[in-house]
Amino acid sequence: MEFPVVESQGEKFEPLAAYVREMTQSFGASAASLIVIQNDRIVLEQYEGSHHHKKGAVTLSEQSLFNIYSVRKTYVCLAMAMAALENNIPFATSVHEIVNELEAGELSDLTLGDLAMATGPKYFGKQRIEREGIQGLVVRALTGKVISEYLQEKVFNRLGMKGTEWASVPHRNLVCDYTSPDQFALVRLESTNGHERNLYTSARDLATWGYLHLKKGCIDGNRIMPDSLFSLTYELKEKHPSKRILGWYHQDDGYYASGAAGCHCVVLPEHNAVGIRMLNKYTSDYKDDQIAFNRLLSQCLSK
Repeated sequence: MEFPVVESQGEKFEPLAAYVREMTQSFGASAASLIVIQNDRIVLEQYEGSHHHKKGAVTLSEQSLFNIYSVRKTYVCLAMAMAALENNIPFATSVHEIVNELEAGELSDLTLGDLAMATGPKYFGKQRIEREGIQGLVVRALTGKVISEYLQEKVFNRLGMKGTEWASVPHRNLVCDYTSPDQFALVRLESTNGHERNLYTSARDLATWGYLHLKKGCIDGNRIMPDSLFSLTYELKEKHPSKRILGWYHQDDGYYASGAAGCHCVVLPEHNAVGIRMLNKYTSDYKDDQIAFNRLLSQCLSK
């Protein structure tokens, strides 16, 4: 979808932009983008750097796609939750009642609710299928589609999100990231099924994703996500306040999701706002950084 762009409010958001520049340098990222949506308009949009550090790298632009790593869990969880809600399946249902690829004993007493809150084992069965892989099996069993196909039909196509893909072949728009100990620039390519760590998206598409959640699934009068999804989120959050819910971490004034290489999406309903920060460098120090970014964004929005 297209957002109206108002005259840049760079002065208002300069503390946030300065912080992103500082962290880009501190973490050693080659690329950084920053988008803020407030009151249904883009009030800040910046792109700095290039797709990797070496000579000849593509200059960062709105066409650049970052690997969002664990932010992808919000996509995977949404697909599973929508598929279950469409089929009127309670979240207390045991996964082995839906998935046939593994024996009941391999799934133990795992429920859809456990998957929604990242509770229980991370790997299952002799093949050590990851939790997101199990969610993919649930989606396929309930819809006949893999996660990527299901979300393409239900969300991406309807919102014009053309800058989102599970990358399986290299191309010019993919931003390299630095996740290996030897500091080589990498592009992660895997299957297009939708549960693996190869979900690439543009900053604008991730902003659209956050905005869809801010608007509780209804854009311009079109219901994209069911109301029951947000009732489910509220119910799970009330019962399990410390858990990540459908891939999102909750705080007093909103919720956020972050990836290992520095991509970050925060939704702040009190300010009717979404903030996006994209980086391409792995670090174990992002927890404090995420909270600092959220706090600075909230302060800027309050001005």
